Amino acid sequence: MKLVKVDAVAWTITGGGAYLRESVDVVEYMKNRLGLKITLFLTKWGYEVARIFGVLPRLKSIASGRYYEEFLIGDEGMYYVGRVNMGKYMAVIIAPATANTIAKIVHGIADNVATALFAQAEKSSVPIIVLPTDTANEEGFVVTETPCYINRAVCSTMNCATCQPLAMCPAKAIKIVEGYPRIDLDKCTGCTICEKLCPYNAVRCWEKIKLVPRQIDLENINKLTKMRGVLVVKSPWEIAEKVKAMLKT
Repeated sequence: MKLVKVDAVAWTITGGGAYLRESVDVVEYMKNRLGLKITLFLTKWGYEVARIFGVLPRLKSIASGRYYEEFLIGDEGMYYVGRVNMGKYMAVIIAPATANTIAKIVHGIADNVATALFAQAEKSSVPIIVLPTDTANEEGFVVTETPCYINRAVCSTMNCATCQPLAMCPAKAIKIVEGYPRIDLDKCTGCTICEKLCPYNAVRCWEKIKLVPRQIDLENINKLTKMRGVLVVKSPWEIAEKVKAMLKT
């Protein structure tokens, strides 16, 4: 792969919760410890999921708007894809990359900022690092996280006179539905205040769940590994190791 001697990377976030919060840890590490400039590209649903998972403030701090440190959402990022062709980024990173994003990539579709960045990076021999959300562990499961939610079964047994999470939610994202509180994910900002306020642990945030990946998604990941200039990784911190290796060459 052709390595371009620049101190910037294009990091793209798509709409998957798996690995998202840990990926943000890695972005912060690459900026603060490796001294890299990070241009953040978020698909429309990448932005929405980042909001729900409470990482938007951190991302906006990382990409503060300076040159090559822009925070770009959806089609806004399409204006900057040409930087890849000009060799302005040492790598294009897509993490997390949803199954839908990978399916489009392996079938040659470039209809949003994530897939367009991939296509132009491949054409320009810029290294591409991809972290699929549907990467299975040794047991064959995909481990992902849930957004904040309220366990209605717990609420039904406690029958609180006043729901503190509802009363104190800064985003006004909790409302009563059929007699019990529910988090409206269209408004939630993932601040976790509700989780801290509930004395009965009815509110759960970032609960880990196991999923079985679809065979077609595994096949698409396998196809991705065979594409020119692509490194498919299994964890966010593996991205940091790959980038450090690039910096040494």
